[in-house]
Amino acid sequence: MNAVKGSDPALGMMDMAMRTGVRLGVLCGLVALVTLAPAVRPAAVAAVAAGAAPAVTPAAGPAFADDAPDPDVLRVGGTYYAYTTGTTWGNHIGVLESTAPDSGFHTTTGTTYGSTALGPLPGWERNNTQTSPGVVYYAGHYVMFYDAVVAATGQYCISVATSAAPAGPFQDHSSNPVICQWQLGGSVDPSPFVDPSGAGWLLWKSNGGTSAQAAHLWATPLGGDGTSVGSSPADVMDQDTNAHPWETTIEDPAMVSVPGTGKDYLFFAGGDWQSAQYAEGYAVCDSPTGPCAQPQAGPILGSYGNVAGPAAGNVFYDASGRAWMSYAAWSSSCTSYSCGGKRWLYVAGVGFAGGGSAIPVVSMARPGTSSAGYWITDAAGTVTALGAAASYGDLSAKALAEPIEGMASAPDGKGYWLVASDGGIFTFGDAAFFGSTGAIHLNQPIVGMAPTPDGRGYWLVASDGGIFTYGDAAFFGSAGGGGSGAPVATMTATADGRGYWLLGRDGSVLSFGDATYYGRAS
Repeated sequence: MNAVKGSDPALGMMDMAMRTGVRLGVLCGLVALVTLAPAVRPAAVAAVAAGAAPAVTPAAGPAFADDAPDPDVLRVGGTYYAYTTGTTWGNHIGVLESTAPDSGFHTTTGTTYGSTALGPLPGWERNNTQTSPGVVYYAGHYVMFYDAVVAATGQYCISVATSAAPAGPFQDHSSNPVICQWQLGGSVDPSPFVDPSGAGWLLWKSNGGTSAQAAHLWATPLGGDGTSVGSSPADVMDQDTNAHPWETTIEDPAMVSVPGTGKDYLFFAGGDWQSAQYAEGYAVCDSPTGPCAQPQAGPILGSYGNVAGPAAGNVFYDASGRAWMSYAAWSSSCTSYSCGGKRWLYVAGVGFAGGGSAIPVVSMARPGTSSAGYWITDAAGTVTALGAAASYGDLSAKALAEPIEGMASAPDGKGYWLVASDGGIFTFGDAAFFGSTGAIHLNQPIVGMAPTPDGRGYWLVASDGGIFTYGDAAFFGSAGGGGSGAPVATMTATADGRGYWLLGRDGSVLSFGDATYYGRAS
């Protein structure tokens, strides 16, 4: 959050000078004494981070050539939605859409007005102060966190709204903020994040500009419906101008898990947002709650060419597994609303050492009962046939709406199925199609499949343990979270097709039908 940018851009332009200190933290009305020490930078974490610096390829041109502050991009199937602080084309919170990750964004109305994502405001919020949206699909609906000024106090605090559709309208029925660290100068810049296990988190910044205290970035787990938060947040990063002089503040946190690295990357903006010195930095974290380490002194993305102050966005993946970074930036000729400036939306490619942009391998299968070869597929549906396994085709030339999550062989070894995270089924060779969840709105993504012994049906399993049956596959039961609360990782069927096992990501096993339970992974 940099300023209030509703119908009056001059609102909320506040002093961002801050100092360190000890203070009382207040979260959702629950009070806890929090002593904030200097940022934790363990040597082990720093060593890992030093060899894994993200490489950002700055975008040559804008993805949307109009004001789009604090952008947060979410992919839903083949459509990308960019949520921004309110502007003239979308009051309160704006929303744009595109079928490409890095270009062609436009209003949902097709006009220069009315493209708003947020419905009627709750009574406690001051009008035209809504900024910095962060959106995630969680627990069967779209959840938007954003910040706004509390009319009674004048401080920024965080609220939450939900919608059945990604473009909204998001409905906020709150009577109070969900997070409001009033003794830290308020709470701003909320950013939801779902880790690889399926657990939800929220990150944000304390100090909306009304306090001389230092800025801090926080994290807390989301509740089961995605709209409630934990009562004991973790301080994951502190403003440290001694080690990082460019960080006159830190704000707009956004976290992403990077495949192949085993780490979470925390991106954030730093510096004066109304200047060419505003820039994007990063830290590498062991978990959403830290510890985190900044492996370099300066930012990873700063002003270039005619693009000034690029920062305050998020990192997201397209269907093929490629990483992108959204950000907003001024023109170098004007870095303020007072001179008529606008912060256009840009989207840049991002590469990660040891992972990230490389398309991950997700599954393998052997041909029928043969042990003389096997197939391997990646998330883009590219199938590699090895040994005596014959190739029957793949999806390498097809643009997928959702990534591939699993594969299975036909019983005779002369074909195979691929299943995407939305439950879309792709058949090759003599593997037959019996149905899919591709047209169903799932609560959680599909993570695996298993065929029946005769190949005339199959089961699909979602990460919450939901089972979907097709063809001659019979239903023997289902469960959520792998038995111990952990998301389901995959499934396998018994030899006679009269039962199946579900494997949780924590090693737990659930058995159904005639599947016998033999224990769990320790």
